[in-house]
Amino acid sequence: MADDDDILGKADKLLRRSSGAPAGSETGNFPVLTDFVDVAGNEDVTEMAGEVSMQVMATVEARLTAEIEKRVSQQLTSQLQIVVSNALNDLRPELADLVARAVGEAIERRKVK
Repeated sequence: MADDDDILGKADKLLRRSSGAPAGSETGNFPVLTDFVDVAGNEDVTEMAGEVSMQVMATVEARLTAEIEKRVSQQLTSQLQIVVSNALNDLRPELADLVARAVGEAIERRKVK
């Protein structure tokens, strides 16, 4: 928290210096970062705050959606690979048996001819 106060103090000093006011003087009508600005009832500010809020929400939603899709995709891909591998391992003996029977039947049919 002390770092935040220090940063705000430095920003205030920078604002005072760039406004041409002598060091240690009041800033007059210009608010500094540590001043509370009362904007209640100001329609322009309220409208701008709403627009900024909507833009921030849209950005956050887009980033959040992309991150969730990425994570779900990674997790599903690894799980799908495991499931397919297990299914192939389960089917391999049955497939080998089917191939062996088909080959045996083909050999028997050749002997009959």
